[in-house]
Amino acid sequence: MKNLFLPFLLIASLYAMEEPQTVTTVLHDVQKNRAVIDLSHLPIGTSGIVIHRYDNKHRAIVASAVTVTSDENSSTIELLPYRGLEHPKLPTIKTQPQDGDRVILGYLYDRILPIVPNQASFEKAKEAFSNHTLIHPDLFAVELANEKQPLPQKRHFQRMCEKMHLGLVLFMFQDGSDFIDCVSWKKVGHIDLKSVDGEHFKSPFFHRFSSIPSGPFDWNDYTMNRFDQYYKRLEKK
Repeated sequence: MKNLFLPFLLIASLYAMEEPQTVTTVLHDVQKNRAVIDLSHLPIGTSGIVIHRYDNKHRAIVASAVTVTSDENSSTIELLPYRGLEHPKLPTIKTQPQDGDRVILGYLYDRILPIVPNQASFEKAKEAFSNHTLIHPDLFAVELANEKQPLPQKRHFQRMCEKMHLGLVLFMFQDGSDFIDCVSWKKVGHIDLKSVDGEHFKSPFFHRFSSIPSGPFDWNDYTMNRFDQYYKRLEKK
């Protein structure tokens, strides 16, 4: 009986091996829009937030952070304005990141938009990420339909990420699944989770509507011939 569980343990370890993780540390050596953190070998493009503590009761997010270099000793992060709570009627926090501020990298990495070729692949993703929140692709299809955009571009994904407070986009291919950071649009992980019958796909990804319309006077060709090829090219933009 014991030996029967070994293959399942091996599969679970492979899935977790390169899955992006959430980590917490503090800033030091803050200079303008850069800072150093004592974490090594981080995927370039891993994003997160910086939290400043005012006193025992008050804290606030004061910046976004994106990993730009990482070696065996430490990592350098770029500090950017935080846009997750932007609202015209809310005041803007003026506090700048400082040494000792807390940084959470992999922020919202438990909230994922899965882009998969078909329903069988979507069911496989739901099973593999049962401990995560997967946003149904139907919601993204609605956004594209509202814009009359049958094929999504990088800007559409990043806008959806901001609107739905997502950390990652998951692209499921025939050779495995890639995790793309919503803020940096860099690949921050890859796991051996392959699509099911990936040659047969719903364009531009699995959703439950008949189609995503284009504008009434838009004569562009929005044919998607290969699911994997289209999104692997989009990952690099």
